[in-house]
Amino acid sequence: MGAVKQTVSDLVRMLNRRQKEATKLPIILDRLESYLREEPRKIIHLSLFLLLTRIEEEAAKIIGGKITRWSVVMLVSPDLRVSVEETYDVSADSWLERLKSQGFSILTLEQFRSFIRSLQLEVTQGNYMPAIEVLRANAEFQRASPYPPSVRKAEAPREPSPSSRWKPSDFLPALPPHPPLPRGLFKD
Repeated sequence: MGAVKQTVSDLVRMLNRRQKEATKLPIILDRLESYLREEPRKIIHLSLFLLLTRIEEEAAKIIGGKITRWSVVMLVSPDLRVSVEETYDVSADSWLERLKSQGFSILTLEQFRSFIRSLQLEVTQGNYMPAIEVLRANAEFQRASPYPPSVRKAEAPREPSPSSRWKPSDFLPALPPHPPLPRGLFKD
């Protein structure tokens, strides 16, 4: 009889623990749901901000602090890929007119900022797809190296010095009558 009472007591304790866990579960699920609702928005907003920053940096490189009549335009292709170009007159440039006829959008920097803000507003309202399509089309642009080309060249592996006394043929295997040791290893 004592074993039955012990088993029932253990079972009641286990059920009480499970009941406490079950009452905490809806709170955990609500937190998880709100996190899963907000996190994609944060990620997309940040990605759009980074895209805008890269475009602004590219425009600044083109202008280079010069005060000229030249202006910078953002070309948005029909597949939503963005590129930065320099032009003298947006309204009179025949090349830009030809691109417009092919479905490109030509935006100034301020118009591009407004475009990004409109995408961020759509994301806030729950419509993620337009922003995701723009980000997907410009994924290569966002992966561009943050280092200038000169830094990347400096990191390239060096060529071996021509004055080296060793040659690759010194390390080729010996011909069959000799043991297979590197030829240059035991030079006098």
